[in-house]
Amino acid sequence: MASMRTPLSYAAAVSGSNGESGSIARYQASSLTALAGDGVPPSDGKVPPRSRTPSPSRYRPHGVAQDDAVYIVTLLTDQPHHDRMTRLRTRYFPKRINKLDAHLTLFHALPGSKLESSVIPVLQDVAQHTVPFRLLATKPFRLKHGIALSVAKNEGARQAQEVHRALLEPWLKEGFLSEQDRGGCNVHYTIMNKVDDELEVAKALEEVRESFKPDNGTAEGLGLWRYDRGWWRWERRFDFAG
Repeated sequence: MASMRTPLSYAAAVSGSNGESGSIARYQASSLTALAGDGVPPSDGKVPPRSRTPSPSRYRPHGVAQDDAVYIVTLLTDQPHHDRMTRLRTRYFPKRINKLDAHLTLFHALPGSKLESSVIPVLQDVAQHTVPFRLLATKPFRLKHGIALSVAKNEGARQAQEVHRALLEPWLKEGFLSEQDRGGCNVHYTIMNKVDDELEVAKALEEVRESFKPDNGTAEGLGLWRYDRGWWRWERRFDFAG
């Protein structure tokens, strides 16, 4: 297993076989609140004030033991697109807390107790019935404490929402989803967050607006990660087969 101080790259993590688990992905956070992700704006585009220390209960699976393992599901893209998004995040995200490659999160907190009975079977089924699709990272927008890039509605966002809905329906019926995961899906790349200096955020947003060109990629599958005291550990890949 890799050293905690030399976490594996995205490519190394996702190139393993579908059934293997264990490699450390590039993420470390200070608390369970990291499961909240980097912030999803509401549909009206306005960003409401948020607490710097939100209640962990919002981000825990519902009705399961506190010591139950927690899993995260992301949308996996082709390597070149991913690398470009990661370089942008590396440039702007505070270096002292940036332990994560660029990512598109679909679900933040799935319970380990449901892994074999529900989580993996549903991921397999949805992936087998999903065709890889094109996505376009496009307009930068402001978060309360950072910046994100939206995914174009008809070039990735709508398709990601369809995948999310297909996963959501069976899990909603089982009642284990967290409050956050019971909501909708608005995939985006967060390239800066947790910055309190308003001027720093405004300057970065202006730079990105002037320099960023829409970036094409392909959504190729789903990634399953296990949350482990701040780290994301690679668990399994589910390729879109169509």
